[in-house]
Amino acid sequence: MVLLTACSSDNNSEENADKGEGNLGTKEVELATDTYLSNIGATHLVKLLLEEVGYDVTVTSTDVGIEFSGLADGSSDASVGLWLPTTHASYWEKYKDKLDKISMVTEKVELGLTVPSYMEDIDTIEDLANNKNNIGKKLDWTITGISPGAGEMKLTKNEVMPAYGLDENWELQSSSGPTMAAALTRAIDNKEPIVVTLWTPHWTFNKFDLKILKDPKNKYGDPDNVYSASRKGFKEDSPLAYKIIKAFRLTKKQNQNIMLNIQNGMSNEDAAKEFLKNNPDFKEKILSKAKGE
Repeated sequence: MVLLTACSSDNNSEENADKGEGNLGTKEVELATDTYLSNIGATHLVKLLLEEVGYDVTVTSTDVGIEFSGLADGSSDASVGLWLPTTHASYWEKYKDKLDKISMVTEKVELGLTVPSYMEDIDTIEDLANNKNNIGKKLDWTITGISPGAGEMKLTKNEVMPAYGLDENWELQSSSGPTMAAALTRAIDNKEPIVVTLWTPHWTFNKFDLKILKDPKNKYGDPDNVYSASRKGFKEDSPLAYKIIKAFRLTKKQNQNIMLNIQNGMSNEDAAKEFLKNNPDFKEKILSKAKGE
């Protein structure tokens, strides 16, 4: 494996920042993430990669809106969890002039209203709107959601529900990612109906047989891609960190494996370490690419 080492000097002057592709620059890096396992797992994987070459990395987990504003005002350095062009569109439009989009991390991530596959008669969002087989009454007209600031929640409330007439009878109940997953797990354990806001990658798709309801009006839009982004100036301040993040790629299946280990009790960092242990070529490929740029 190619080993990347820091320059011997401890200062972070502009002179050191020009010493070449292997230079660390500013060693302290703060990564921002929201509170969802799909982004938490990826973020801790990047943390390990950056620490491998000598960076001191802090991970800050917060609400999506604060994540974006923190990147924009320089409170944090980078994120690997921006869902575009749809899910985080409102945040991107607000802050994009103060951010640098780096690269695509994961392609074709989906989101939508999701049910257990044993709900055979419910296949589309229109089935909910039409109260097929009295599904509204069975669920007390409630869709189990996640945190109210999440892009999917805003999209569901402001676009999807009005388009299908769900806003007339149905309620989108705010909770959190873990609370939603716990409710889904309980329902499946009891083979009861439930509708949740869900997305891929998510560990529940590894554990349960689920289906995302068809969206014939395409109000959730085409699948997003997940991107990395940074504050302005990060590329110059920590050049090798920027290159590693630019080289970072993670498939949905890889992410879901990390997420499932976290869900099963591993710490965020231990789950990332377990992934690197089981995928020894992953680290070498990213670090080699970063050095070669």
